[in-house]
Amino acid sequence: MRTLKIFAAVLLFVFVAQGLNAQSIPKREMRAAWVATVWGLDWPSNTIPYTGSTYYINSQKNQIVALIESMQEANLNTIFFQVRSECDAMYQSSYEPWSSYLVATRGMDPGYDPLQFVIEECHQRGMELHAWLNPYRFESVAGKYEGMAGDYRQSHPEWVLEYPDKSDGSKNVAILDPGNPGVRAQITNIVEEIVTNYDVDGVVFDDYFYAYGGTPTSLDAYSQGLWKPQGMDLDDWRRSNVNQMVADCYNKIQEIKPYVTFGLSPFGIWSTDPAVAAAHDIVLPQGIVGLDAYKSIYCDPVAWLEEGTVDYISPQLYWPTTSTGQDYDVLGPWWSDLCNRFRKHLYVSHSISDLTTALAPSADSPLKSISADSLMLDLKGLSMLEYFSQPSMAELKASILPGEYGKQVQVNRNSDKNGAPGSVFFRAATFYRADFIDYLNTNEFAVQSLAPARSWKGVTPRALPSNLRIEGDLFMWNSSEEGIRFVVYAVPNAEVNNTGNFSTGANILGVSYQKSFDLSTYPDLSSTHTMAVSVLDRFGNEFPPVVMGQTPGQNQATVLAYPADEQEVFIPFAFSWSEVEGSELYIIEVSEDVEFTNSFYRREVTENEFLAANISMTIGNMYYWRVITRKPGVDDVVSQVRSFNLIEQPRPEILEPTNEAGNISLTPEIVWAQFGEGFSYDLQISLNSGFSSLVVQETNLSGLSYQIPQSVLMAYSTYYVRLMAHNQLTTSAWSETVSFSTVQTPPSVPVIISPVNESTVSGPDVTVKIADEPLAKSFTYLLSSSPTFPILSRTQKTVDAFEYEALFPGLSDGGYYVKVRSNYSSSSSTDYSSVVFFNIVTTAISQPNEDLLTLVCPTLLMADEVLVTYSIPADSRVKLSVCNLTGGQVMILDQQFRSKGEYSVLLPAGRLVKGLYFLTLQTDGEKKTVKLIR
Repeated sequence: MRTLKIFAAVLLFVFVAQGLNAQSIPKREMRAAWVATVWGLDWPSNTIPYTGSTYYINSQKNQIVALIESMQEANLNTIFFQVRSECDAMYQSSYEPWSSYLVATRGMDPGYDPLQFVIEECHQRGMELHAWLNPYRFESVAGKYEGMAGDYRQSHPEWVLEYPDKSDGSKNVAILDPGNPGVRAQITNIVEEIVTNYDVDGVVFDDYFYAYGGTPTSLDAYSQGLWKPQGMDLDDWRRSNVNQMVADCYNKIQEIKPYVTFGLSPFGIWSTDPAVAAAHDIVLPQGIVGLDAYKSIYCDPVAWLEEGTVDYISPQLYWPTTSTGQDYDVLGPWWSDLCNRFRKHLYVSHSISDLTTALAPSADSPLKSISADSLMLDLKGLSMLEYFSQPSMAELKASILPGEYGKQVQVNRNSDKNGAPGSVFFRAATFYRADFIDYLNTNEFAVQSLAPARSWKGVTPRALPSNLRIEGDLFMWNSSEEGIRFVVYAVPNAEVNNTGNFSTGANILGVSYQKSFDLSTYPDLSSTHTMAVSVLDRFGNEFPPVVMGQTPGQNQATVLAYPADEQEVFIPFAFSWSEVEGSELYIIEVSEDVEFTNSFYRREVTENEFLAANISMTIGNMYYWRVITRKPGVDDVVSQVRSFNLIEQPRPEILEPTNEAGNISLTPEIVWAQFGEGFSYDLQISLNSGFSSLVVQETNLSGLSYQIPQSVLMAYSTYYVRLMAHNQLTTSAWSETVSFSTVQTPPSVPVIISPVNESTVSGPDVTVKIADEPLAKSFTYLLSSSPTFPILSRTQKTVDAFEYEALFPGLSDGGYYVKVRSNYSSSSSTDYSSVVFFNIVTTAISQPNEDLLTLVCPTLLMADEVLVTYSIPADSRVKLSVCNLTGGQVMILDQQFRSKGEYSVLLPAGRLVKGLYFLTLQTDGEKKTVKLIR
């Protein structure tokens, strides 16, 4: 086992070497591990044979301390410790017996209190402890505890649901009946007892509700007859039973210790039924298939979020980013958006059991024989957490390197909108294998993070610490605050006067539940670093840090800039405020009342603006906002309060042409109404209503109209146009799409202008040019050595509209005939032109020409804007355009008559989706093409 001194040395290395990396690691992040006690999966590996056995008690204590230290070394900040797995207890309970996984005989007093011990060990290391309960499971194998302590068959037989035996005759699971109000009261009482008697930081339930595999309709007939409302759907009633239990537990916690956070860990797929999702105005994640927890185990986390009876959801997303049908890259962001919608936190549960072989289960564990093929038959005794820890699953799943979990952590961070990403790993013992601790410690968790704050429960200002000092190996301070924690920082001396020291986790040394911090494992730290400390309340809210030996400067309020008071705004927009010199960070708060008693969003930011799209708000409501300025060593200062009305995102209006107008010229003027002062406009014109084939894309137009130039629109065509307005702070929705049809005038028969009839030209490559004909959609060229143009001995080329030449390469010496026709509408064309005859004489040596057409542009488009330069050797018409792989024109960069010379234009590469394109420069005499990769 690694020592804390090694951990300290690693942390000090982080201070020096990981500064840049720390900027990308969030300061707030739930980092936790499930510590499973059922069947001794993670702990304990042995049971206590008799009350007070010193040897076995110390053995159990040493094992759990080793687990906690490994979690600390990986820079985790929270432990989910299983204290109730089968209606038993890992703590002193007045309701249920001591667990048989702790002691040799169920109900026997072990001689110590594991929960109290684990709380003390976690808090000593600044880590949170969440008590993990399995709410309903009584026996993983029915009859397992018959006649033993806590046998509910004897005390409350009406509480117990015993599922039918398995097909091989073996016993199945027994659970407490969720439909019985006595069961709900018992679970609530147990939660009340834990929260009242123990200094836990949280309570969490896993995914075990009604058993996996399906509940027979008749199994809970007793409860149905007494408590199911007449006419109520059975499935809805069962879900309501679970929902009511969750609400009762949440409300009881709020009565006792509202700072104790309450979460649940459901199966990773809520529902696969679009009708269920539509009833909640929710869109299901695309391409996701699998077990429907909503219907199979009556688990409805959406209801808990809607009712506000949880602080966080920890869905079990036990699939990799490469999975098909359960893609982590799809499920992770979907759950994040869902939790953000209801203003709660998301801490994803990851299964790391496939990093190594799981620990061998005990003889009575249903893990011994379960297989993936018999999931629906044998999973009834397991939660999904336990199912994925079994050896058979480890064998079925391909080995996954630690970097896969790094990708998943990054998905969580990138999807987060609350400043509260989170990852909970199942299970703790697996951290010892596959160098997972080293991986996390040097990559995604290279520096420490604080657990996210539940600021929506209210923030009470706290007095700043004082009299910071180092006495021997102790960093100490005074504080008038009680029942709180403290964040301890060590700032490199060379950076102590800089801003940004406390806005990341790079300088966090740890969290203390006392008014001191042990520095004995950090030799010589006081000579290289300056200590600082801040108050951290039990809700997770941090207050201004105080730096040892530093005289604080004065703080001042920022001035709010946008939105103005009572202004109507729409999403997307950005809050903005003035900068305060020397500020460490700002805290933006949004509330539903002017007193901020219902402040539902509070976020620390380092910039003086923040995107409102991150905040879940309802159109039609009035909200209030303010910004707090924070500097070290001085109380926070609050700005004035402003209100704003959130309205539906407005759209600009296109005035001309009118929708479905016909016979529009090829160079029409697009006219729109003014959206507002200071707005500019983006215009798109496409050949389809999905705007996937753009012919015009103009950005930042300052006027109220746009004249479409020549050689852009075609006759006999329908176009779609839309408009967007924007300024620095907000962006409108796209306007209603307007369609129009262009003139339906047949084009003229083409006129070949080069080569001249009966002329002699040099070969072997010959370009045939025609006069401009803007009414054509395309042109067809025929070339043959025979004036009759027989099919088997002719070459045919078709070029797009406004392309007035065709190249015929590799021709041999001799005479050739050529003719061209114009194509228009869907299947119509003109007659062919007069036939032109020319002779080819291959020129062996060509004279050098310094005046050549040039086109310069980087092939790889990394920036959002790329400079394109070109030169033309003679006065000419010029067209510079970008086409996709199919030849479709994506945008026109330049199209006009140019004098001889060199020109440059910006290519807005940021508007191109990733892919391969061609940049083409065409003049009267030549064409150049460059391949582009975005």
